[in-house]
Amino acid sequence: MRTTEEQTLEQGVAQSVQDFWESYAGVRPERVNVIVDQRVIAVWLEQVLAPAAQQMTNTPTGRLTLQKFGEHILDQARPQLQQLVAEATGQEVNLAEIHFDILTGSILGFFRRR
Repeated sequence: MRTTEEQTLEQGVAQSVQDFWESYAGVRPERVNVIVDQRVIAVWLEQVLAPAAQQMTNTPTGRLTLQKFGEHILDQARPQLQQLVAEATGQEVNLAEIHFDILTGSILGFFRRR
């Protein structure tokens, strides 16, 4: 069972990441799920693709183009995401892994707490 403190922390991270992604990529994620434990913070953004980008996933060329573009965006956003989660948790974190799944339109990131 999650403590009230963990739930509050998870909600704060989720809201911060959702707001950031909307301002950064122009699309508000439909849902953001966050799980915080002693060493790791997992962040899952759902439905991060704009309608035009969703249509691109219907062809192999579109998927490849979108995957490359998504990876580029995530590489550029990495420092801001790391800083955002650090500020929301009040602890230093490292963005250990981030993955963009174009077929589901989701982003999954793992942050290690220092």
